[in-house]
Amino acid sequence: MREEPQRIAGRPEGTPRVPDTGPTAIVVIAHPLPTHGGSMRNPLMAHLARTAAHRGWYALRFNFRGVGQSDGEWSGGRDEHEDLADAVAHARAIAPGLPLAVVGFSFGALMTLRWIALGGRPDAYALLGLPLRSVRGEPRSDPPPVPAGTLVVNGELDDFGAAKELREAYPEAQVVAIPGSDHFFMGKRDEAARVVMDHLALALTLP
Repeated sequence: MREEPQRIAGRPEGTPRVPDTGPTAIVVIAHPLPTHGGSMRNPLMAHLARTAAHRGWYALRFNFRGVGQSDGEWSGGRDEHEDLADAVAHARAIAPGLPLAVVGFSFGALMTLRWIALGGRPDAYALLGLPLRSVRGEPRSDPPPVPAGTLVVNGELDDFGAAKELREAYPEAQVVAIPGSDHFFMGKRDEAARVVMDHLALALTLP
């Protein structure tokens, strides 16, 4: 596997991970909250990219505006879904004709939902650590809709939204609890990544 740093639409910083074999899909990975250290170099983001590449898929991580080497300024979540849209367009150009999936973690999960609500159409997607509360512990005032059947993988002990709470909030979603896990899936990254990648493989009809 190798990584190839790139610019996306001239602004966001991106890093595709290229599998050793001929790729059969591409996965775009959206990172957690930038104001609390979230970036494409988050350990879970890197782990998801490696796991996807081991399956024979491209994995494109990117930084939202104002993060790392990405141009622009943080908008507080108002416009960052546009960065995801640019990353998806870039991914489709890298791998034309291949099925495309999106994986979002925490803030990245919220931006994935917002992008989908505005017309984004991945071939498959999955969310991890979808937050019901802000970093201040307050209920989110403007949560984007969660389509029926959406895979949401949350820790059993997630302070921002435990899996049990997610089931109550979104009864039509497919919520999977990672036992004993917090918001960051510490010590549980292999399990969380496996659940996500198995779901994508099934949704994209890939091995």
